[in-house]
Amino acid sequence: MTSIDAHSAVRNLVENAFTHLTWHENVCRETGFKGISPIWKEEPAWYFWSDRVSGSFLLRFHAEESIEANQYISLSLHYFPTIDEDAYRKLSAGEKWLLSDKSVFDPVTNSPEFEAYEQFITSFLVAELGLVVDGDNNLQVLLYSSDKQKDHPLHQFLDLLIRALNFQSGKHHLQAYHLQDNELSSTFLSYSQRGFEEFLQAFDIDIDCLDELLPNDELKSWQHAAHMEAVCSMTGSCNCSH
Repeated sequence: MTSIDAHSAVRNLVENAFTHLTWHENVCRETGFKGISPIWKEEPAWYFWSDRVSGSFLLRFHAEESIEANQYISLSLHYFPTIDEDAYRKLSAGEKWLLSDKSVFDPVTNSPEFEAYEQFITSFLVAELGLVVDGDNNLQVLLYSSDKQKDHPLHQFLDLLIRALNFQSGKHHLQAYHLQDNELSSTFLSYSQRGFEEFLQAFDIDIDCLDELLPNDELKSWQHAAHMEAVCSMTGSCNCSH
């Protein structure tokens, strides 16, 4: 049974990746990274901004489960669109009302007020993410599921997150798989063959039900992120690898 602290593990994984990213302006530009803000709650959560979309993202801890010596961490991804986006027109009436209420939603940062955070976490959900990490905080498996189309802004965030994680670690997935279940589309990235096999066994997933993804532009960009040439934009604690 693993003794991994899931809260600390996911905080370290996400915050180390984006702290490292901020040292490299050329990589920030290439990935579209604009900003990150932690939410000071007991459970890990962050707001993200990208220069590729006008809205903002909320990524928050959802649940955890032990897998052999690893830990599975489930995260929920929310998107707060601006009024001029297609994603806004598809919101419920209640969600649109929350975005228009300036007492609970800040239009400047396009994110909920701190005191109103709880009002938003049951709405605006666009994807579920899963991370399998080992005792050394190495990523073993990354997966995400969503019923949104490929043109939804959430895919800009997924691209940013995966490239940031790969850039910081210098590693990328070994294999990629896809599962289509009616409207729900899931992608699985295996960073460790053993970790992936243990994940499949733990959740009773038959690998024969998964379609292996052939290399495409998206997968290649994620692989490339692990080997990007980075130029330090500051001096001091910068940790460049050339």
